[in-house]
Amino acid sequence: ALMSNELKSKLAEIRENFEFFDNDGNGLIDFNEFLSLMRTVSPEASLRESGEGFSMIDTNSDGYIDLDEFMKWWQTTWWEF
Repeated sequence: ALMSNELKSKLAEIRENFEFFDNDGNGLIDFNEFLSLMRTVSPEASLRESGEGFSMIDTNSDGYIDLDEFMKWWQTTWWEF
C-alpha cells in the first residue's frame, strides 16, 4: 500500500527531529543527545526518568537510539502532535 502524503510528511518530520538531535550526525542518538532532546520535549523530566526513557526506547540495548527506534517511540509517544 502506498503511504499517504500526510504520513510521508509526518515521517519526514520525525526524521528531521532525529537529525536535529543527532548532534554529531552519526545516525545514532547517544544518551547526551537524548538528554538535550528530553530538555526540549519534557523539561521537568529528571535524569533518572530520562535514563529510564532512554533504556525503554533503546530496544536493542546497544546504548544508542537509531532512527527505527526513534520513529517507533515518536509514533507511540508524540503522534498526536
